[in-house]
Amino acid sequence: MPIVISPSLSIDTGNTIAIQADSGLYLSRIARGDLNPIEAAKGSIDQWSRFKVTILANGQIALQADSGLYLSRIARGDLNPIEASKKSIDQWSQFKVTTLANGQIALQADSGLYLSRIGRGDKNPIEAAKGSIDQWSQFKVVLA
Repeated sequence: MPIVISPSLSIDTGNTIAIQADSGLYLSRIARGDLNPIEAAKGSIDQWSRFKVTILANGQIALQADSGLYLSRIARGDLNPIEASKKSIDQWSQFKVTTLANGQIALQADSGLYLSRIGRGDKNPIEAAKGSIDQWSQFKVVLA
């Protein structure tokens, strides 16, 4: 069953989407050695900023990066970055979608925390970091 984002946009399993942060930058897989963090890093949609959607039986979604790996919350001490790291869907790679009145979405990780753009110097990693939805945890979805 598709997830309705707005009257003019719904997503379904197999759709490829791009996700735009509050900064106007698109989320992208950034290859850093063995790590593939997701960051708000691209001014336009390219192969690294496209994610294939799988809608799960529980109504949540999984997002698959261009590498074939699924986005997942990775617990690193007090940080919970989102990385393209899983070969298959597990509990850490499932996200609850909340559609917002402004036509955007918020994504909630298994921890209950919302994904958010976090400013860290010249990088804008996406982390499961917010207990409630704020301006940095609202994302625009575009069919890519």
